[in-house]
Amino acid sequence: MPLNLPDTLPAIELLKKENIFVIDNSRATRQDIRPLKIAILNLMPLKVTTETDLTRLLSNTPLQIEVSFMKIKSHTSK
Repeated sequence: MPLNLPDTLPAIELLKKENIFVIDNSRATRQDIRPLKIAILNLMPLKVTTETDLTRLLSNTPLQIEVSFMKIKSHTSK
């Protein structure tokens, strides 16, 4: 099923190249399916790689999933 990801996520283009079904927020709101909402806090140093790996795993579910990535204001990446 499709992953509903933020439009600004850098991993979107890589996921689309791997034929993972990704839809943007505007298209997802027009569908009459309530997605499972998941928030992810990514503290790993390789952000794009980790976000790509996590979303790749989530795309193997039969549910439509809305993924939100959280940030901590006080955290600085290494």
